[in-house]
Amino acid sequence: MNEVQCIPMEEGLKWGLTVKEIGFTATAVWNPSPSMSHRTEPWPVPKEIVIGPKITQDSGSRFSPPPYAVVVENGEQKALVAIDADAGWHRWNDVTFMVDQSGVTVKLDLERQTPPGRALPHVRLRLFSGRQGETRHELLARGLSQAYPRAYKPLEPTPSWWSRPIYCGWGDQVTMSMHLEGPGPEPRAVAYCTQGLYERWIKRLEEAGVPIGTVLIDYGWSPAGVWQPDWIRWPDLRGFIRRQHEKGRRVLLWLATWLWDGLDDELCIFAGEHKLTADPTNPKYMARIAGWVDELISPRGYDADGFKIDQLAYCPSYRRPCGGKGFGGSFEFDQPQGDLRQYGEGAGVELLYRLQKQIFDAAKSAKPDALISSSTVHPYFHDTFDMVRLHDLGVFTADIFKTMRARADLSRAALPGKVIDADNWIHTDYDLWLRYTMGSRAIGVPCIFFAERFMLNWASNAARSTVLIPMEDLQRIAEAWKEDRPSTAG
Repeated sequence: MNEVQCIPMEEGLKWGLTVKEIGFTATAVWNPSPSMSHRTEPWPVPKEIVIGPKITQDSGSRFSPPPYAVVVENGEQKALVAIDADAGWHRWNDVTFMVDQSGVTVKLDLERQTPPGRALPHVRLRLFSGRQGETRHELLARGLSQAYPRAYKPLEPTPSWWSRPIYCGWGDQVTMSMHLEGPGPEPRAVAYCTQGLYERWIKRLEEAGVPIGTVLIDYGWSPAGVWQPDWIRWPDLRGFIRRQHEKGRRVLLWLATWLWDGLDDELCIFAGEHKLTADPTNPKYMARIAGWVDELISPRGYDADGFKIDQLAYCPSYRRPCGGKGFGGSFEFDQPQGDLRQYGEGAGVELLYRLQKQIFDAAKSAKPDALISSSTVHPYFHDTFDMVRLHDLGVFTADIFKTMRARADLSRAALPGKVIDADNWIHTDYDLWLRYTMGSRAIGVPCIFFAERFMLNWASNAARSTVLIPMEDLQRIAEAWKEDRPSTAG
């Protein structure tokens, strides 16, 4: 392993690796995060790859963020080029890797939020030469384990309930909106997150014998920015959770990390006059989080069992300001809108770490076996969540198992020992969804998004936009999941 000398720039840091330093002339470069079109093979050089919390065409797995690393290759020769930083100093969003036959140039954009001279002693570019017979994921894991050794310590045994099949209601929320209202924007589904509908969908899964062990209440049970139940949609959330517990199930709640619906301006970050996101640098906001989480998780409160943390990609950015009120009300500018205004110091994915860590610590304090799910597939975030969610499929692919296995392989290399949620947000291809749902235990913890209707076509009229899922198919899923089922004790 070699640490590479840095060249400070006006608004960031820059490193250059020559052929001599790498040890060979690169002919290809591999991004550990599969592309938007699910490419998992190396790219021929010259190639530029941008890695950050937002998806790009070349880094499209919706991990926020994935490791800031690439592997350069020439035949059997490999080398890992990776960025790491001290705790508290991951103060950036995007890193650009430019690879050609002359070497590798890496640019880290601090977006005017941290002086490069201050960041310089805390941020490193490392070069790891590959070993004979070492796979790309093995090389990635070896390099990351040296950069973030705490993430690679053996984990304590996980509670057995974390591995039980998951029902997430988002798919049913979407299809109900389409079935009743016809074509329209996906965010309408928020209104269909109601206690009565969730009880209806769970009853259908029960009738089919689908052995769900965790119920995930998705977006709509509360405003995006204020994590308190909407009593009209969920008049008895505490009672709903109690009844699921009586049936041996656990309940997770969806949380948005950045969206500000319901938050006062003083608790938010602004770019010029534009209100972007919640402000994790504000101690008053962080105290609010601790209070909300305690009320939701504590047995003396609502007694929920954890969270699905979502909407991760809106990390505050000077270069491309983004944020919004809620899903369907988010925005992004392609150029600066003015200096960022926030309460305290910090920037980039470091603020996402701070935010997620606050949720995690508060949840564990209220209930030690609480389960926190996220898609921050980077070893720096190892102590902020328990379960890696492989996230939405996005562009469809016939070889879905190869696609999702590649995401799972990245998760195991970056965060060994973490439980993996195989996810299930697959729509418009019923056979693909059914095949993946039945076989997803091969990828991770199986999950189902649809209990009643399946989403066929976003543009068709209401009669053709969805289809009723036959009970026989739910029973097929039930039988597939019962095979080799983990213990339900605990």
